[in-house]
Amino acid sequence: MPFLPRTREAEVPLMSRLAALPLILSTLILAGSAVGAADKPAPTAGASDQITETLLSAMKAQNYSAAFGMFDATMRSAVSEEKLRTVWSAQLGTFGPLVSWRITQSAQAQGLDVRIALLKFDHGELQATVAIHPDTQEVAGFVIKPVPSPAKPAPPALYVHPSDFRAVDVSVGTAPFVLGGTLTVPVGLGPFPGVVLLHGSGPQDRDETIGASKVFKDLAEGLASRGIEVLRYDKRTFVYGPQLGDSISVDDEVTVDAVAAVAALRARPEIDPQRVFVIGHSLGALLAPEVAVRSEHVAGVVLLAPPGRALWDVALSQMRYVGAPPKDIAEAERKVAQIKDGTLGAERFLGAPQSYWKDLAAHDGIAMAKKLAKPILLLRGGRDYQVIEEDLEAWRRGLAGTPNVEIVTLTGLNHLFISGSGRPGPGEYGKPDHVDGSVIDKLAAFIAPGKAE
Repeated sequence: MPFLPRTREAEVPLMSRLAALPLILSTLILAGSAVGAADKPAPTAGASDQITETLLSAMKAQNYSAAFGMFDATMRSAVSEEKLRTVWSAQLGTFGPLVSWRITQSAQAQGLDVRIALLKFDHGELQATVAIHPDTQEVAGFVIKPVPSPAKPAPPALYVHPSDFRAVDVSVGTAPFVLGGTLTVPVGLGPFPGVVLLHGSGPQDRDETIGASKVFKDLAEGLASRGIEVLRYDKRTFVYGPQLGDSISVDDEVTVDAVAAVAALRARPEIDPQRVFVIGHSLGALLAPEVAVRSEHVAGVVLLAPPGRALWDVALSQMRYVGAPPKDIAEAERKVAQIKDGTLGAERFLGAPQSYWKDLAAHDGIAMAKKLAKPILLLRGGRDYQVIEEDLEAWRRGLAGTPNVEIVTLTGLNHLFISGSGRPGPGEYGKPDHVDGSVIDKLAAFIAPGKAE
């Protein structure tokens, strides 16, 4: 779920490198503090309300030149019109067309008028913050991110037993890219089987926080409650994104740190080094077999919703599913054709350059899974509209005849392996919930068969 810009803001889930990113068109940091923190109520509405309405109308109409023309000099130097188009199009690819909006808050901060608006799309809602110079009426900042959830947190998952494990802060990797992580260590002396969790795309934190859910925290605590130690860590793009530049490779983004994490977990005195597994989700599932092969001493892998198609095709499929505007789909199709031909040039697809897509295409998860020659469990949720049956079928064909492979579809679960009903869509990721208990059961049975709950 890609990165452009690389930021630690809340995420918008989509199975592409850009999907986990919000639209950040300005950091809204002026004079050393964030504009988003309102200093005092705005004395008037009027003109700044109208500027906000005009800007959002331009974005709804995809009139990027009109929107760009409203920016002040600092904004125009930081954000090109093409970047505005690229990142907004990614939001349309996730949520579908913008339908309506309303201004929910007016304030002043650092001499700027600030307007916060609730944006309603076909398949979800986002929150926009617009900062405006009251004298010139130019736009000084424009931020779009997920709507803060008013819902209460989900009640604790029944499969998590806090008295059965402890959390330990650890570090993964080496300078200059040391990453913070958390071990969930079962109570007892061990030796314990161990698991390393690999994130989906985008700048994921150690919990794989997506919307209101924390997928990896659920997995780690659920498995630790079953006597399985789990290592999860912040992804390099989450911690060091701005330092990585456009030349970042898949090794930089995922593989190098994952191999280091496996080695660190195997070295723990309470771990059985012959029973260390890799569990990957989404992009992490695609790369988990390669991480296991390169680590050399992995007992098996679990692939949670692994894409079987090229990720650019997965992204196009999602755009069509959520009803993105036809011209955005056509533009995306044009760029995908150029990626395949190697002619994207200086343009980007979902914020990533040709070099990244070429590198990503070279990583064949199915071939690596066959090379691994270790037990493989592949799970997909039956309501997953991101990784679909076509993806699963690609893995079935590719692994036909490979021993010790189990492929399971879990009815009623989405891409995050959370239970739901009705037509799935990105809006449900904002509802607080937990990974379904059936997933914990499947994982525990694969990693530690016969172990009591």
